[in-house]
Amino acid sequence: MFRIACLVASLTLYTCSGAKQTTTAAAAETTTEIQTISAKEMKEKGFSKGTLTSSKSKDCPYILTIEEYKDKLDPINLGDFFKGDDMPAQVWVKFSNLRMASRCNDARPVSITAIDKRIENK
Repeated sequence: MFRIACLVASLTLYTCSGAKQTTTAAAAETTTEIQTISAKEMKEKGFSKGTLTSSKSKDCPYILTIEEYKDKLDPINLGDFFKGDDMPAQVWVKFSNLRMASRCNDARPVSITAIDKRIENK
């Protein structure tokens, strides 16, 4: 009788641990689908994928690189959206071009109209 009880307990534990792994895999797939849908929705709303990098120049502290364009951008009002060390590296951004003198040599000035943090799958 003791052997049967041990066998049933072992099968129960084995079955439960397999269910946890399946649930984790399903959750990862769901997260990937949500992020893919989110990227599609953001592009439909007019956002572009961007990457923020810090610049050595004091006049333009950050450079914005947009995936669809080859040139670098100088977001003049980035401080209105993010403060201090909270600056994300990857963003969704809407911007408008500015007709003003450039603050830095390697980027043209733009005004950010909307920006949101972007999460990439790795």
